[in-house]
Amino acid sequence: MRFYFFAILTILLGTTAVAQGGTYKTITAVQADSLIKSHQGLNDFVIIDVRGSVSWITERIDKSVNYDSSASWFNDSIDKLDKNKVYLVYCSSGGRSPGACGTMITKNIKTVYNLQGGITAWKSSGFPTVKGTGIGVYPISSLMVKIYPNPVVDLSTLEIDGFVEGEVKIEILNALGSLVISRKMVPGRAITINGRELSPGLYFYRLVLPQNQVKSGRFQVAR
Repeated sequence: MRFYFFAILTILLGTTAVAQGGTYKTITAVQADSLIKSHQGLNDFVIIDVRGSVSWITERIDKSVNYDSSASWFNDSIDKLDKNKVYLVYCSSGGRSPGACGTMITKNIKTVYNLQGGITAWKSSGFPTVKGTGIGVYPISSLMVKIYPNPVVDLSTLEIDGFVEGEVKIEILNALGSLVISRKMVPGRAITINGRELSPGLYFYRLVLPQNQVKSGRFQVAR
């Protein structure tokens, strides 16, 4: 009787895996669908796709956001998540998501579900996916703006490490807050900062995303 009761609990709640500092649950595609529907319209639930950005853009579970677990910024981005929300995590076929779930648990996120078999199992169970471009890609906190060499003496390169969908605007302001350069760029392609066009001193850059999110930082121009 006790074995039968445990089996029923496993079916209803999914498999619980122990991670350092806590646990996460592994659930089937059918259970994941029920979880998604039970949180529909609520802002306490997030679906996280931990595959690469190209895979996410090509095909994904609707309303998922992309946190590539192999990216250098993954751990820092997980640190910034709301620890009280409920998270459903998936990958391609279940290879990467358990590790991502374990990381999330070590960051003291309370409720994490791992989709068994990933998006492959989701599709095999007959559940829909969406393809092509989407709105939410990487959180802006995950994007890294690199300027090298810094300080800028002559010519320096500015590039964005991470994925953003659509065109991005780079604005450069002087120490007084006046706009001195405004350029559009495509993430993945670098632009050149010509130090000869700028007076020595402190400058600020402002990265403006298509959704009008802003990320800023600073750099020096020297002679």
